[in-house]
Amino acid sequence: MKLSRINSLVGLLFLLIYLGPLPAANAILGGTPAIGNQIVVGLLGNKDATSSGCSGALVAPRVVMTAAHCLTRDAERIWISEPGTDLKNTSTTRIQVEKYFIPSTFQAVGPIYQNDFAIVILKSAFPNTQTLTIASLDEVKKWMSEEKSVTHIGYGCFTLVDNPPCGPTSATPNQLITQLGNVIPPQFNGISAVPYSMTKISVEKTICGGDSGSPLITEVAGKTVYIGAQSSSNGAGCTKTCYVVCATTQGLPSANTELVDTAFKYLLTSSSTPTPTPAPTETKQPVAVNETEQPVAAKVLKPAAKKMITCTKGKLIKKVSGTNPKCPAGYRIK
Repeated sequence: MKLSRINSLVGLLFLLIYLGPLPAANAILGGTPAIGNQIVVGLLGNKDATSSGCSGALVAPRVVMTAAHCLTRDAERIWISEPGTDLKNTSTTRIQVEKYFIPSTFQAVGPIYQNDFAIVILKSAFPNTQTLTIASLDEVKKWMSEEKSVTHIGYGCFTLVDNPPCGPTSATPNQLITQLGNVIPPQFNGISAVPYSMTKISVEKTICGGDSGSPLITEVAGKTVYIGAQSSSNGAGCTKTCYVVCATTQGLPSANTELVDTAFKYLLTSSSTPTPTPAPTETKQPVAVNETEQPVAAKVLKPAAKKMITCTKGKLIKKVSGTNPKCPAGYRIK
């Protein structure tokens, strides 16, 4: 998995997310229902929670990618919902987090976060899960230059507010089509050189505060490709106004190659990794044989009879025995 190498800003900026012990989820405004989607998951404060703190992407059976600022509590106090489910239905599968990985360069200082990306390892696997392709950094940069249309999916707010945090939250996921941004607004100049992707937003159709960690995906050659995790914005965030150029950033796995490698190496050695169950040994029925024959495996082979020969060399005489005896060099059979 080779992917290439995401604080402080000024002005009237709004967070996509309201910070808390596990920030309250705030969903996609102006989107369409995404119930049943097999990628989007909610980060829950406990096993029986009916609303999510953030969203995430199930990129492999035991791996969720999300925003680093969503992980403000110990791993075992976070649960992951079954993908695409109604969170009010607590009978759906919820799996506890075993460990998470955050980049050393992540910073939550200022409204726009630096390298806001994280990888979560679950204690057990969600069944029947596809493993997603991860976009390379070159692909992300190309798509940004093209202002490519992409899909954003998450849980969260569905009404506009004067100021964040937003109000009512959605227990079901929603999705919308947005565009990757090509022009970086001046408010983002405070972010250092670690790459990130950026999408355009507006108050009519936006990613609202609390969709942090929600997946940005696209389709390439019929395969779902994961781009990054929702981080924070410079304007809309489900508020009624948007200042200057409204945009929002996503933390990228492709900018965190070493972190991805570390997480997947841990996954391979984790004690919680289920030991593969060997395929059942096929029980073979005995081969039917003719009653007049013995099965080959039951035949008793008799050793071949030995014989003896006499070999001479001048006055020397040697007797040689065996199943196919031969005289030594210089000797001839008598």
